[in-house]
Amino acid sequence: MTDKIKQLYSKAFPSKRSGNLYSAFSYPTKISPEVIAVFIASHTKPGDVVLDTFGGSGTTGLAALLCANPTDEVINLAKKMNAPAIWGPRHAFIYEISTLGAFISNTMCNPPDPDVFLTEAEKLIDSVQKKLGWMYSAIDPDGNEGILRHAIWSEILECNSCGYKVSYWDSAVKFNPLSLASNFTCEKCGYQANYSDVKRVTEEYYDRLLNKKIIRKKRVIKRIYGETGNKKWVRDVNEQDNLLLSRIEEEQYSSYVPIEEIKWGDLYRSGYHTGITHAHHFYTKRNLHVLSALWELVNESPKEVRDALKLLILSYNSSHSTLMTRIVMKNNEKDFVVTGAQSGVLYISNLPVEKNIITGLKRKLKTIYKAFLTIYKSDSTVKVINGSSTKMDELSDESVNYVFTDPPFGDYIPYSELNFLNEVWLGKKTNTEQEAIISNSQKKTVNDYQHLMEQVFKEISRVLTPDGKVTVVFHSAKAEVWKALQASYQKAGLSVKLSSVLDKLQGSFKQVTSNITVKGDPLLLLEKNRDRSIQLSFHFNIEEIIEMLILQMKNNGEEITKERIFSRFVNYCLEKNLEVPMDASEFYRIVCRKV
Repeated sequence: MTDKIKQLYSKAFPSKRSGNLYSAFSYPTKISPEVIAVFIASHTKPGDVVLDTFGGSGTTGLAALLCANPTDEVINLAKKMNAPAIWGPRHAFIYEISTLGAFISNTMCNPPDPDVFLTEAEKLIDSVQKKLGWMYSAIDPDGNEGILRHAIWSEILECNSCGYKVSYWDSAVKFNPLSLASNFTCEKCGYQANYSDVKRVTEEYYDRLLNKKIIRKKRVIKRIYGETGNKKWVRDVNEQDNLLLSRIEEEQYSSYVPIEEIKWGDLYRSGYHTGITHAHHFYTKRNLHVLSALWELVNESPKEVRDALKLLILSYNSSHSTLMTRIVMKNNEKDFVVTGAQSGVLYISNLPVEKNIITGLKRKLKTIYKAFLTIYKSDSTVKVINGSSTKMDELSDESVNYVFTDPPFGDYIPYSELNFLNEVWLGKKTNTEQEAIISNSQKKTVNDYQHLMEQVFKEISRVLTPDGKVTVVFHSAKAEVWKALQASYQKAGLSVKLSSVLDKLQGSFKQVTSNITVKGDPLLLLEKNRDRSIQLSFHFNIEEIIEMLILQMKNNGEEITKERIFSRFVNYCLEKNLEVPMDASEFYRIVCRKV
């Protein structure tokens, strides 16, 4: 192991969550391609073969493309980390079990001519604007015709005591200053309760796509955000808005709409998913009309850009086109700030947002176009295999020089369930049989997860050259998951040689909000183990190790938090072949006595 590689792993490695390549398509737990490019360029030489066994949205493939044509940002990052990067083309193989992930990976890593894509995308958006743009019409406060930017809808509450009905918006939202009440007070009888305990009103609705009546949550439109020319404006809903919605309600679907029943799993919540049984129930009727028209018109575009156009549409689909779109409150803001769906869940708030898909796609187009420009005509090659990495028949023994992979974190995110809303449009859902996950709905235990991970690591060991390296990024607050990972790579004849922390500069939704968080993902460097007799050790002084780690972190100028100390503790255990003895929650109680 060279000194420069050791130095690369000696400090936390920064990983931003922005940029055109990163932002082209939202995908949970993804890592910046620029960061991965530095690792590839530091562990391999031009012409080498790189592998990602859990490809996700293809960031390792994008990183391989960047190696042949590094941007100034990548070059500067390598210099900042004093990385021994050697730039030049690599050949990447990306295995991804999910239909969506493989589609994103293949389309992003093998892009069409960016200028042809831009021209055809603008034609597509313009065609739908001419056909259905009237659905987003809105009269501004001065009586002029403008367009809808987005609208806030509201659930309807029913007082548990007297039965009085009121919208959540009218009950909870106050302006000057902006606030959102945490408790419900009935204006008729004075009954008080937490909003989560107040009844929600449902309604009977005739679903034309299912050709039957259904029961769904009743929602009403409350606030309109629009623009006239370059002037942005906001107002409460009026009669014209409701008349427009009535007209849209009577419109027949003239384009393809996937009618697919949802096989709910770990992400189902009986409250906010009431009445949602099929994919189309996640959309307002207006947005479903527009989305289906876009999807149908793609097939009239040149064949070489169809997948890229579908990528554009899907990049805005589950993140911004559904009822999962949200508003948030920010300090010193006079009004709500609109944002996208929460990552890693299928959450629908009390105040869902309906965005203008047409204007949204115009903005997103710029990001994807710039991403394509960055990696188009790279001398690197990327082959994406939509299948399980438990059996990699495309790769021969000892043919891979380096592996960079970011495996599923146990029970952290059920990717197949999360990807459903995009995969129904692609017409093919993920085969979950080989999905490495701990899941009640799939009836997969930690032992099942370990078995699948062990199969993958054995395949990695088979295809890896004798001196090849494996970088694994992992994240869990549970000792049993770390034990499963540890056992799986050890049984495959691999061992940890170095470790670090990937410092994601903005945590994912689940990292920020989960009950027990782990900030900073442990980053492990594995090699083939020449001594297969190594056994786990179980006896060591945890408090002494914590004190030592805190001192090291202070010397390195690292942030001293219980979450970061846990990541460093896990690294220490794995490097020293020690069993991770406890969950993060128990570990934090010990740390709090030390910090």
